[in-house]
Amino acid sequence: MLFDLYVHTDGWLQRLDPRTKIALVLCGAALFVVMNHLLVLLALLVLIHVMLLSSRVPLRQIAWVWRQLLRVVIIIVLIWPFFARLAGPEIFSIGPFTVTWTSVWAGLATATRVVGMSLLFFVILFTTRQNELVRGLVRLGLPFEWGLTLSMALRFIPTFSQTAAQIRDAQAARGWQVDRGDIVGRLRGMTPVLVALIIDVLRTGDTLGMALAVRGVGSGRPRTVWRDISLRRADWVVLALIALIFALLIYLRFARGFGAELI
Repeated sequence: MLFDLYVHTDGWLQRLDPRTKIALVLCGAALFVVMNHLLVLLALLVLIHVMLLSSRVPLRQIAWVWRQLLRVVIIIVLIWPFFARLAGPEIFSIGPFTVTWTSVWAGLATATRVVGMSLLFFVILFTTRQNELVRGLVRLGLPFEWGLTLSMALRFIPTFSQTAAQIRDAQAARGWQVDRGDIVGRLRGMTPVLVALIIDVLRTGDTLGMALAVRGVGSGRPRTVWRDISLRRADWVVLALIALIFALLIYLRFARGFGAELI
């Protein structure tokens, strides 16, 4: 079972060349890595939401990403303060673990970083057709097979996640319960979901393999394209803005210490 992440609207991100969006995502991810200040990370996260909404990506699609990341975010926020071991005002201590306010802020910053970088990659998936993404990767120098593999991985990982959720709902409708017993019993209770998911993955892989073979993938012959991509004036303007803002923030970070502190 497949579902399409691409949003079929005439938003400004959809009109950009895939290479421009790849540059945007890579620069944004780099900023999430080098910036430490919680407010700066939150500002970057808000900016991503503004870009998606201004490009007519429905709020329900953004909320879907949040739902997929919610458990990871909760785990990070709850567990990170126990292992960060950062100096600061102490909140409480349990055995060898001491939780400080600084470690709590560090957990929130890490969770914000994870959500922001995840949403950045969904910027490409929400606003770029798969064939255009493959073409963009090839134009950047990747072999066609590598670009196709990467785009399919980005495409089918959320697909299989959605399939697993649908399988769980179907099994629950048949009386399947996995939230009872100890952890070993719960892991064993996941067997029906794993078996059904593996079968679906194998079927999808077989169908995908035949579809690729029909289209001559792996034949070794130079491939032609129906609609090629090109950088237009809007792409050059956006690329210039990306380079300018990225260079400015990197200069402020390492030359002036902007965003270096946690809070």
